[in-house]
Amino acid sequence: MQNRVYPPTICDRFFPLFVLAGLLILLFVLITKNDVEFIKDPLATSVVASKKELTTFEESVDMDLNQYNVKTHKGYVSLEELNENVFKPYGYEIKKPTLPVPTLRMLNEPTCDVVFSEWLRISQEPQPDIPPRQIPVDHANEFLLNNYTALSPWYFNDHSGQAGDHPRNWDKISDLMKSSKIDIAAIAYRTESEAVYNAMSDHRLDGMSGFVVGSMQPWVEVMALQNGARKILTVEYNKLEIQGEFKDRLSSILPVDFVKNWQQYAGTFDFAASFSSIEHSGLGRYGDPIDPIGDLREMLKIKCMLKKGGLLFLGVPFGTDAIHYNAHRYYGSVRLAMMFYGFEWLATYSGESEKPFNLDSQRLHSRGLFQLIHYTAVLRKL
Repeated sequence: MQNRVYPPTICDRFFPLFVLAGLLILLFVLITKNDVEFIKDPLATSVVASKKELTTFEESVDMDLNQYNVKTHKGYVSLEELNENVFKPYGYEIKKPTLPVPTLRMLNEPTCDVVFSEWLRISQEPQPDIPPRQIPVDHANEFLLNNYTALSPWYFNDHSGQAGDHPRNWDKISDLMKSSKIDIAAIAYRTESEAVYNAMSDHRLDGMSGFVVGSMQPWVEVMALQNGARKILTVEYNKLEIQGEFKDRLSSILPVDFVKNWQQYAGTFDFAASFSSIEHSGLGRYGDPIDPIGDLREMLKIKCMLKKGGLLFLGVPFGTDAIHYNAHRYYGSVRLAMMFYGFEWLATYSGESEKPFNLDSQRLHSRGLFQLIHYTAVLRKL
């Protein structure tokens, strides 16, 4: 009996296509399931998000901010909540839901002329002889970001002329230039200060000109010179007596004069640096004007002074968003987002290693509320 050849049925003919389609659907379901689980789990979004994971956030087009959470002193809150209750009222909104620090845009960015005019106006307002012990009641929401910032008292009266700390070592720069980073850091914040050197070593300043914001001792300036900086201007409330042989590379100016002549400096600097200074701005501890957004104002001023692509080495206390009034602020996911506006966040350094580390939410909040540690972030002006 001869074998007969039957024409294939439709099912037989398209069976391989059905199998392939089924496999593709299964793969899509598995990928989607994993993405949804990752987004909804606050620990996944806020504690272990790495730079590779952030790429998926940055590429997202239709973003549901309710699916992303960051840690505050209230616990985990959604980016949607922060966007409506903090960022928009302060003139920002979320551009990309990057974690642990969302990327913001400004709704109506002030011009540099407005930034410096406002700073000058506020600086000329009458101030009390003794720094206030409490946040002014009528400005409490502004200081505390509508209660998304924790508050605890820690009072200092370091009003100009009364503070025990005065400029030192400006006549010993040649000796400091021969010192190691460990010895230089020892005159300031010890290990935490080494983060500045580590950051500058990785982002060399060869032939660059820059400025330093707030500097009672020239350790930041010396580190910058050791890493190739050509010329540095220090913006400091105290008059500085710089060692003679370095006056061609180092100079200083009072903040009010810097502001009054801002057009002379705008867009001219290759880099800026500030360590343990900006977190005090606007708290009144040093006799400075009370200003809820004094630190954000400083960041806008720095942005105006830098060239496009200029670097900022920024050292502030990192942690859960908080204020020890009137000592300093702590910078977490909420305030860092506003501080970093207009910059690309390149890297973060500590004094524990010469290389940068990944600042995820777990590291950011690891010390608990009101526990001080300085990290140095390297930012690039966009």
